[in-house]
Amino acid sequence: MPQRPYGLPAMSALVAFEAAARHVGFKAAACELNVTPAAISHQVKALETELRCLLFHRHHRGVELTETGAYLLVALQRGFETMGDAVDQLRKHTNRASVTIRVTTAVSSLWLTPKLAQFWKAHGDVSVAQIVSDTGQAPADCDLSIHYGDMARDSGNCSVLFHDRIMALGVRALPGRIR
Repeated sequence: MPQRPYGLPAMSALVAFEAAARHVGFKAAACELNVTPAAISHQVKALETELRCLLFHRHHRGVELTETGAYLLVALQRGFETMGDAVDQLRKHTNRASVTIRVTTAVSSLWLTPKLAQFWKAHGDVSVAQIVSDTGQAPADCDLSIHYGDMARDSGNCSVLFHDRIMALGVRALPGRIR
């Protein structure tokens, strides 16, 4: 048998089992998946054979999960919920405009981040990502870069947002206290 991705049994068997376990019956699972109850039974039997354990106790009037089946059901539901959350996030983000801004640590914390709440109130459909870096080079995948620089040496489409004064400060009493 060829190796499947992630070492999992056939996805169709896992989906059939999850539906049958959730509905505690093959007929309702078949209805949900638009197949016959025999197809659900066949998928579950193939899964049990591959796993070498019973997932259902079969009775004259229905099925009942085994302890192993209940364990597998919980694991599958967690996995499917995680996949569902990821798909929901992708659906939400495909309809949103996005902007990636590269900023220095100081500009991000003291200027840009405090202004984002106000921006989102007016433009809630725009996603803003920040790349915070104190290195000189802006990554190619950003839409806007706000950084310290010398306008005389800067090339490209640049504008001065504000001027900054940097100075060294010290306290006379401090050197004697450091030990």
